[in-house]
Amino acid sequence: MPSCAAGAESITATASNNFMPFFDLRQFISQLESIGELSRISVTVDPLLEIAAITDRVCKRPQGGEALLFEHPAGSRFEVATNLFGSQERVCRALGVAELDDLTLRLRALLGRLPAFDIDSLDRQMASLPQFSRFVPHVASQPDRSQIRMDPPDLASFPFLQGWPGDGAASGYPRYITLPQVFTIDPDGIAQNCGVYRVQLRGEREAAIQWKAGSGAARHAELYRLGGKAMPVAIVLGGDPALLFSSMFPLPGDLDEMTFAGFLRGTPLTTVPCTTVPLLVPIGAEVIIEGYVEPGDSVVEGPFGNHTGFYSPAAAAALMRVTAISHRPDAIIPATVVGPPPMEDCWMAQAWERLLLAFLQRMVPEIADIRFPFEWVFHQSAIISLENPQSGMVRIIAGQLWALPWFRSSRVLLFVSAGTEPVGLSRAAWRTINVTDFSEDIIHDVDTCRVAVDATGCRSPRPELKLSAESAALVARRWQEYGIV
Repeated sequence: MPSCAAGAESITATASNNFMPFFDLRQFISQLESIGELSRISVTVDPLLEIAAITDRVCKRPQGGEALLFEHPAGSRFEVATNLFGSQERVCRALGVAELDDLTLRLRALLGRLPAFDIDSLDRQMASLPQFSRFVPHVASQPDRSQIRMDPPDLASFPFLQGWPGDGAASGYPRYITLPQVFTIDPDGIAQNCGVYRVQLRGEREAAIQWKAGSGAARHAELYRLGGKAMPVAIVLGGDPALLFSSMFPLPGDLDEMTFAGFLRGTPLTTVPCTTVPLLVPIGAEVIIEGYVEPGDSVVEGPFGNHTGFYSPAAAAALMRVTAISHRPDAIIPATVVGPPPMEDCWMAQAWERLLLAFLQRMVPEIADIRFPFEWVFHQSAIISLENPQSGMVRIIAGQLWALPWFRSSRVLLFVSAGTEPVGLSRAAWRTINVTDFSEDIIHDVDTCRVAVDATGCRSPRPELKLSAESAALVARRWQEYGIV
């Protein structure tokens, strides 16, 4: 495991040699096209189910398939882009790193500057570091002149998608905004939050937003409800990809997503005030939707085909009444399709996996690696590699992880001994069936139905079959002689 000092040296090299922050989404799309990572679809395609079906088929290709730009969605003059981040290479490009492990190094170096590590105050600890606070966003002195005001506001003019046949069936509204960066602020006007929540269209000037329980937006909504005040909301589509990723990550506490995006991209974002709500949004957006949520004003949203590959049931959601929409004249609508893996969001989650590793190693140094299998990632379930595991270690570490917000809903934590290579699901399954004592090594948290599996083999070690270094080197050297294609 590299030291913090060694990590800092690597980070400097990465930032200077590979880092290239994007200003907006279309710059990213342009780069993808220049390297052959984008396919344009020039025929008319229906945003209701057809675009999603095409995207789903492409996502299932090896290494995630290519990004897609639909130039003529039926019923709209705006283009739609999907699968933009549907490969490891494109995620790296979006975040300006040569490889995703660079994210671990950068965050590990930052966390190494903390005199102590307290998960309950980690957001405040990080925010107080000069190496982090220098990425606080700037406020522009001039408005974003790329935006034009839509008068009157009309959500129906945009080609938002229906992903699955049952989406929105409870209320008859099937279209969703699937990559919205949703901005809210506390009633005191101090702590602004940005998160990605699903947004259901309900006509020209209404939308339902499904806050995640415990999210920053949900906490803000409760404060406004208690105060009997309408909550301002802004929904941003597009802009710098770093902010989209930052908004999707479950950052600790109230850590500011826009500042974290600046940390990821290596330079602060620039923001402008909204026109009808007291919120700041980043420049470079494709579309900005403004409005208010009245206290207690809710509607039924769903069902929705979500990232687990199953429908989430219909449930109450906040009702947003739109007050203004601005957009680029030639706005590109970014969208994603979620469902049975592999899908675009699985690749995006790998960026959080690498950042989470830095947080975990600062708290539990015995953790050598963490991997979210695509099939498990959206159940907070992971394969965790431990350095020099000892008897009883897994039980202790599982308890520590279950106490963290990132693993409170985890279904399975599978612990293995660290090796020279990352442990994927196939190898982890092989190790589990061979080295786990199913009478002793299954740790069951009865109250929450969470399970941890000790597949490290440390209690009854057996030698693992490995080729000798000499024979492996010999075969590699003579491979061409064997004539095996």
